Amino acid sequence: MVTFSQVQLDAWLAGFLLPFLRVLALFTAAPILSHRSVPMRVRVAASGVIGFAIAPFAGVPAGLSLASASGLGLVAQQVLIGLVLGFAARLLFAVFEIAGELVGLQMGFSFAGFFDPHGGTESPVGSWLHTLALMLFVALDGHLALIDALVATFRTLPIAGDPMAALRLVRLDALGAEVFRLALVLALPATMLMLFVNLALGFVSRVAPQLSLFSIGFPVTLLVGLGALAAGVPHILPVLNEGLRAFLAPLR
Repeated sequence: MVTFSQVQLDAWLAGFLLPFLRVLALFTAAPILSHRSVPMRVRVAASGVIGFAIAPFAGVPAGLSLASASGLGLVAQQVLIGLVLGFAARLLFAVFEIAGELVGLQMGFSFAGFFDPHGGTESPVGSWLHTLALMLFVALDGHLALIDALVATFRTLPIAGDPMAALRLVRLDALGAEVFRLALVLALPATMLMLFVNLALGFVSRVAPQLSLFSIGFPVTLLVGLGALAAGVPHILPVLNEGLRAFLAPLR
């Protein structure tokens, strides 16, 4: 008869649960993986499969019991690392939302937020760019690269290491600065073009005061803005690739 001691059971349970919790925390916060269209059972099952595959080389300390104070601390550490990685991945898509807000403000779409009965303030341009970036992210297997980066963290951020090492490694402050830089790079051409159009419309209104600036200004800025967005679509992929490199580089 095969018997197992309580110490062995605790070690096996810790060896599976700690990697599982890190993966599940990522699935809870990361883009695409945490979308409401993905059922919770699917997230838990996928996290269990990945955690089971990672467990043999996750580096869980021997003889660890999750019921102890050190075990509970390691549980909190795994959840923190997964959430930090997921939040950092979400910051990449804030690039397109910020760029869309800047372009939409110049196009006049932001005025719709003042008349929204539900009180929404999200720019249609930002929503469109965000959706396009999500589709490119999936097309580039970005979700698989995110999981691969999580697996790499078991080497760069080992279990039983410094709990705050994830914050120092990912550097959310530096990544936030990179988000604003990339958003300006993406939005600057369209914003400068819209500024030129607004200056031209102001000059026309001074030369021909009988023309109603509000009646012709919005269609002109809307058409020019849509043309600028269509011309700027090929530049979304390089911005997304640069953002992914900035996020994944510290984890390798």
